[in-house]
Amino acid sequence: MNNITIVVAEASFLIQEGLNNILKKLGDNQVIQKMDKGEGLFESLGTLKPNMLILNPDLFDGNADLIKQECGKLKNSKLVLISNAKDIDKKYSADAFIHYYDGQAKILECLETLKSDLLKTQKKEKSDEPISAREKNILKHIALGLTNKEIADTLFISIHTVVTHRKNITQKLGIKSVSGLTVYAILNNLIAMDEVK
Repeated sequence: MNNITIVVAEASFLIQEGLNNILKKLGDNQVIQKMDKGEGLFESLGTLKPNMLILNPDLFDGNADLIKQECGKLKNSKLVLISNAKDIDKKYSADAFIHYYDGQAKILECLETLKSDLLKTQKKEKSDEPISAREKNILKHIALGLTNKEIADTLFISIHTVVTHRKNITQKLGIKSVSGLTVYAILNNLIAMDEVK
């Protein structure tokens, strides 16, 4: 699912609704909060944990330091600042800037780029496992002291496939010796200490 969560903090109802319309064109996103005041915004972000915050800095009287400090606490979130000031990008630091005079196409392109970045980051985080389930199975057999042929026979795969998996495992983990792989397997609960020959 390509769903991202968004908080919109903008005082103008018309601009909120315009953004909402554009966000609908991005796909299956969810605007989880609309706020027209700065009060309580940063406190609620800790609970909401949005993927994207679209914020008008005027809600905080243009206090760049406060915005930088509070938005810096948002992990794995994109900050988009929206304003009618033409030089907003010189005063603030953000992932993107939207100006009131920007057209729909430009805003949509900006938000699509951010959404794409977010989805790549989410996909990368999900693949935090350094090795695949199949590679874990091969590693388990290596740690148990089986030869490539024995592993191939046990798992009903070719020796060439076992060798390829071994190369991938050593490359991904940066461990070249069987003893090192065995220690890794024990530490990651792939085998028990008493199983080692």
